[in-house]
Formats: sequence, structure tokens, C-alpha cells
Amino acid sequence: MKQKAKDNLQSHEKTTSQLGKALGGLGTRAKETVAKAQEAVTRTVDRNGNGKIDAEDFGLTKENLHGAGKAVKEAVASAGNNLKDGGTALGKALMDAHLEQERKSLRPVFLEDLPFPGMGSAFVGHPAILAVVARDKKRSESQACIGSVGYHLPTKGLELLNIYEDCASRMKLIFYPSLFQGIYLADPYREGCYIALEQYFAYLRKSMVTELQLIAQDLGARHIQITFCEHKKDIVDEKGHGKAKAGKTEIAASLSDSTNELSSVEIAADVHFSGHDHPIAPELIYFKNEDDILKLIRMRMDSNANKIKSKTYRFQCDRLFGSSINGAAKISATLDSVKCAAAVDFSQKVQRENRTELEYTIEF
Repeated sequence: MKQKAKDNLQSHEKTTSQLGKALGGLGTRAKETVAKAQEAVTRTVDRNGNGKIDAEDFGLTKENLHGAGKAVKEAVASAGNNLKDGGTALGKALMDAHLEQERKSLRPVFLEDLPFPGMGSAFVGHPAILAVVARDKKRSESQACIGSVGYHLPTKGLELLNIYEDCASRMKLIFYPSLFQGIYLADPYREGCYIALEQYFAYLRKSMVTELQLIAQDLGARHIQITFCEHKKDIVDEKGHGKAKAGKTEIAASLSDSTNELSSVEIAADVHFSGHDHPIAPELIYFKNEDDILKLIRMRMDSNANKIKSKTYRFQCDRLFGSSINGAAKISATLDSVKCAAAVDFSQKVQRENRTELEYTIEF
């Protein structure tokens, strides 16, 4: 009986030693979880209340150390059962701590976590960028990722939401031009719509041109022209150097010229209509917040005899393209972090749109 008690004690000490090593690789919260479980085990087995597990907790005192009476047998059996129950609790705590650590490192995302409309939670703003990816072996085999639809990936820019391709196909999201593995940017005007990174700017340009044409048609225009005008600032090499004196101070001066001129003009649409005098209010998506377009509609819809005949409007493309342009630096940093081949191209296109005006001429 004495030997059995010692074996139980040695087994617990071995478990405690192994636990100490395991704790070294766990996060703070996981350590706290296991430490609390270990404390509960100690309280359960510590019958003499001295804060540690020793021989007396197994009924082995100086008085009965040489005799294994009934009381000693019962004490050892009780302590052994408590130690077994405590070991079960400790094992569960270790498993929970391991799962917590995996959740922290693998960062799984579940359907109810997604902020998309119709996804089980209120729409609070969709991420500006996401990636559609294949399932990886590590997450597929992790208990912490069971039921997940993707995972978050921290980057130097934005936290990148990665959605598994098979899950993305079941979501109420629109992927343009189609769903495939790759990176998408959010359409700043339509909830739940994501555009492939490589086609983002071309898609928005085309959508805006189409809407301006429909506006003209609904308002009864006879002719419209839509042009993208890119401005380029050229810095000319220094033309000369000179020195001038102001009192006793000599000032070095360099002369340079700079010009701001058009580098390209793209006519996106030049359309003639038959025209009519029965205008209807068009539905707006991309220009619904543009005061100039709203005023154009009001002027055309007004029954006043002094009708508008023609006008030219100009819009800065960087403003039209919205949040994706404003957050371009973070998006670029995100693309760099995941080694996206299109990162440089995206940055160049952002700079181009910053220099570009959309010119809209309409005639009635």
C-alpha cells in the first residue's frame, strides 16, 4: 500500500513536470486556463491543506507508515480517485488550451463572423480586400478549424480575409468577372460585390460610362461624349544656376521649369440619340452622390420653359473610385505582404487615376 501511494505521487509529479514543459509553448490565456485546472487538482488531492501534494495526502503519516490499516487504505484509495478525476480535468484543460492556441495561430473564420448581408449578422461594412483560396492541409486537419469558411491573415497593411473557394460559391456575394482563386477588391458602390484585382479599375470605368449613357438616354439627350483625361506633371531638368548677393549673404539659386499637361485622352463614349422631351428620372448607383448629376436631372425634369441645352461636367477619378483609392497605401502593403504579382501594377493604376479626370459633355 505504501508503494502504491508512492507510485501515485510519482505519477502526479511526472504529470506536473510534463505540464510545465507544455505550458512553455502556450499563450498567456492558455497558461491561465491550465494553471487554474492544476490548482483545482491540487485542492482536491491536498487533504492536509498545506498547499502541496505529499505523502500525508495519501494517509502516510509517521504513526501509520509501517502499518497499512483500513484507514490508510481508504485514504490512499480516496486520494487516488481524486487524483484520477483531477487528471481528467487537467487533460481537458490541456486540450482546451491547445485548441485556443490553434485558434490564435490559425485564426479560423466562421460563417457567423462574416459582416456580409444575409450571412447571419447585420451588415457593418464589408472588407475592402479579400482573397479566395484553396483549403490548406494544416487547417483541414485542425480541430479548431472544423466548420470554418476561411481564416484571417495579418499583414503589414490590412487584415486579409481568406475565404475557401468551395465556401465562397455558397455565399450571397457577387464575384466579377467570376469566382476563382485570387484577390478581390470591394465595389465601393455595391454591397457584397467583389471585383478581381486585375480588372478593378477597368470595371469601375466601364460601369460609370454605362451609367452616364443611361442617364443621357433617360433625360432625352441627343448627344454625349465621355472622355478620360490623364494629366502628367513633367519636371524639366535644371536650366541654369546662379548666385545672388543680398547684403553680405550669398544665395545659391537653381532654375527649373515644370509643366502640367495632358499625357493621354481616351474617348470612352461618343453617342448620338434621337432625343426626346419626356425625361424620366434615372436610377443612379455610381453618381447618386454627385451633386452636379443630381442638378442636371432636376434641370431636365423641371417643366420650366427655359430648358438646359448642353453642359460639360468634370469629375476627379480618384474621388469617384472611393474608399479603395483612399486606402490604396494599406491595400498595396497588403498585396506586398502576400507577394502578389499585381502589387506594382495596382500602385501604378492608383497613381494614374489620381491624375485623371472624367469629362462628361451632354447636349439636348
